[in-house]
Amino acid sequence: MKDSLPPRLHYKSMATSPNRDEFVQLAPPLHTDKQKLLVVIVLFLLVGVSDLGMSSDSIDRVVAVVNQDIITESELRQEVAQTQRELRAKGQAIPPLADLKVNLLESMIVHLIQIQRIEFLNIKVADEMVMAVVNDIARNNQLSLTQLQVEIERSGLGFEEYVEDIRDQIAIRRLVNQEVARKITVTDQEIDEFLIQNRDTLPKRPTELDLAHILIAVPADAIEEDIAIRENRIRRIQDEISDGLAFSDAAMLYSDSPDGPEGGRLGWRLNADLPALFVTAVSELEVGMVSSVIRSPRGFHIVQLLNRRGGEENLVEQSRVRHILLVPNVVSGETQIRQRLERIRQRILAGAPFSEMAKLHSQDQQSRARGGDLGWLSPGDRDGEFEKVASELAVGEISTVVQTGAGFHLLQLDARRTRNMSARIKRSHARQQVRTRKVNEKYEEWLGEIRDIAYIEYRVAQDDL
Repeated sequence: MKDSLPPRLHYKSMATSPNRDEFVQLAPPLHTDKQKLLVVIVLFLLVGVSDLGMSSDSIDRVVAVVNQDIITESELRQEVAQTQRELRAKGQAIPPLADLKVNLLESMIVHLIQIQRIEFLNIKVADEMVMAVVNDIARNNQLSLTQLQVEIERSGLGFEEYVEDIRDQIAIRRLVNQEVARKITVTDQEIDEFLIQNRDTLPKRPTELDLAHILIAVPADAIEEDIAIRENRIRRIQDEISDGLAFSDAAMLYSDSPDGPEGGRLGWRLNADLPALFVTAVSELEVGMVSSVIRSPRGFHIVQLLNRRGGEENLVEQSRVRHILLVPNVVSGETQIRQRLERIRQRILAGAPFSEMAKLHSQDQQSRARGGDLGWLSPGDRDGEFEKVASELAVGEISTVVQTGAGFHLLQLDARRTRNMSARIKRSHARQQVRTRKVNEKYEEWLGEIRDIAYIEYRVAQDDL
């Protein structure tokens, strides 16, 4: 499978004090004879563990206490076994067992602290979103959902456990977005410095051309006189186009190429997939211009450049979008936020202006004063789910409630346009690179902070794990 399976991390809640070592608490009945109770307790103490049919190995030791929760030895063993299976499946070296246990226990502690933080902040992940991610994983691996389940269970992990691990991962991503990513800012100066330092590493899209052409075929055994006649013919066609005849009409009327009836349209093709003669002929043309006559082994051509994208030039479809953002909190959970946005949506559908509803209700402080207007958005400017929904809207249409890492939204599409965004795309790429670096740095700092304030007690020495 292409996608690695997430680690299995489950923990038992510890209701007793962190300082207690007992695994079993004996509570006497409410109404007993004290003498009989004493006899029962003494008999219990006199009976060895082995006499009860239990070995010391059957007791699930607590290896670590993390705030109000515990991590048990069996959970650590299970995590070790799962990690070893994954490393073997990938053909990677397996670290020494002692080192693996220590490292995995630390990862489990940090993971548990994050899960506790999620519960405290009441961050919820709807079943629909979890299953959407699971279905995406199946689709990316070219599997049905049933086939994915079989593969997961074959790896030694229960499917329900796998689904819950996915839920945890989504929740952790939201937690990090809320506590770390939202607080990161990138300045224009940082972008300028990145562009100067990484001038040669900025991505360039492969150049693609959208061409149409007209062919006047020349037989391989044609004599000079026939060749001259055909050359004169294509030059007269070129003159007609210059005088106002549409290129597509000329192709339908005169072209000997099979694509003539379709206006000579070749469609979008990479430079490498086009005849070198065509690429050279249009290299200096502006969009809409027609080339000079081209001679090839097949005959004479003229080519029109319909469009160009990639390379230094990046034509991007932009969307002008408004939104209303509401963010769940301890007081208002996801269900209440969804219901509130749905009521706002019904008011808009009934005639209330979207911009006025945004000014009244949106929690996006930057766009709220502008009636929720986010300006012209290019691909990559927003969360993937946000962009997906916006791309499917018709101009003027209102979306249903959309959930992203930032919260819950209503979207309205105001307009669309196509622009050459080469310079902006470079800056956007630079901004994303700088932001990713700063988020990673801040994330490590944040992990250290939440770990430092957590109560962590190791119940088993590292050498005894």
